[in-house]
Amino acid sequence: MGKLIPWSFEKIRSGEAIRVPTFTNVAAANAAGVTAARFPRRIIHLSAGGTGAVACLAISDGTNWKQIAIGANAI
Repeated sequence: MGKLIPWSFEKIRSGEAIRVPTFTNVAAANAAGVTAARFPRRIIHLSAGGTGAVACLAISDGTNWKQIAIGANAI
């Protein structure tokens, strides 16, 4: 018998898009209960949370949210 694949991985294999939760900034995420300490290794989208109030991704290191800049358009 083959190894069972978690439902979330099956969605990725089927080509479904991964939906990342979006918040305006880290303060909004924290207010919604999505804190770095509560969700280690979680990725979130900040619509105005980056340097210069630009959109970015953030990943929790278990203590803080770390900003990941969104670069140039993919080609």
